[in-house]
Amino acid sequence: MKVNTPIHLVKPKNYDVFDEVYAVFDSKEKAAKFVEKFKSRPDLEIVDGVLNPDFNLELKAEPYYISLARTGSMPKDIFMCDYNRNLESRQEEYNICFYGGTEIHQGLFITKIFALSEKDALRKALLIRNSAIKNGEWDLAWERHKIQQTRLNLRGR
Repeated sequence: MKVNTPIHLVKPKNYDVFDEVYAVFDSKEKAAKFVEKFKSRPDLEIVDGVLNPDFNLELKAEPYYISLARTGSMPKDIFMCDYNRNLESRQEEYNICFYGGTEIHQGLFITKIFALSEKDALRKALLIRNSAIKNGEWDLAWERHKIQQTRLNLRGR
């Protein structure tokens, strides 16, 4: 199969665990038709993914963990991390977290990036963070956090 083949997954909205994927399609049109057929389920969404990603990163690239606030270019934390335990999973990843913060701007964008230098890692992290904000991912993460906090508060009563 070809590398970097786009795929489109249909899953419940605001649910990040992918064991709840209902269907996977090779075109966005097919995925949209599937969602339309099941319009009685208004909570379905289409998420784009990659089948057979080309993960052969440059061997000299090192893994960096970087945490950033919603705005600004200075990292809250940046360090080279140990990946020797997981050489086969040299994947870049990120998450938007709210560690008890009471405001949307108090979240953190946390990422693992492979780069040739700390400066390059920060440049890449800023591009990914800004894209995630532009795509509405920060707002979605904030909504999930508020729901989770509400549930925790209800349990504590």
